[in-house]
This record gives sequence, C-alpha cells and structure tokens, in this order.
Amino acid sequence: LRQTGPLPRRALFWHYPHYSNQGGRPGAAIRDGDYKLIEFYEDNKLELYNLATDIGETRNLAAQMPQRAKELKDRLDAWRKRMGAQIPTRKPTG
Repeated sequence: LRQTGPLPRRALFWHYPHYSNQGGRPGAAIRDGDYKLIEFYEDNKLELYNLATDIGETRNLAAQMPQRAKELKDRLDAWRKRMGAQIPTRKPTG
C-alpha cells in the first residue's frame, strides 16, 4: 500500500463455462494492455478488440490482426491448462 510508482500491468483472464439467464454464453477472455480477446466455446469464434480505441467493442480486429489474436489465444489456452479449467462439451443427442 505504501509503494510508489505505477502498478505492474498483468494480463487478466476470464473463464465462463456456462450459460446465464442474462444471455451470457460459454467462453473465455484475456485482456492484456489495450487488447481483449474473447473466445466463444459454442463455435470457437474469436473476437479481438483494442479497448483504447474501441471501448464499446464494436470493431472485431481478429481477421485484421491474426498474429495478435493467435498470441492472446495461445496465452489463454496455456492459462486454462495451468488452472485445470474444464471446457464444456456438447451433450450427445440420441
């Protein structure tokens, strides 16, 4: 509490493996610096946003910045593995 100077920036991770009654879908996200990557478990869709220029997350940059999206996706995958996060699977029909 008494330290001075800027706080070290760390990536933030989310794992949300279920549906919610507010419309949330299963997925995960990482925020690192100005960038936020969201992965949706239903279809493995990726969305990448630069929050410094697009706070409302209206312009998905994943197709325009595939290397940045891959880098963040790899970090998200590694984090989930370290945490032992369970990924939801589809219930077999029949």
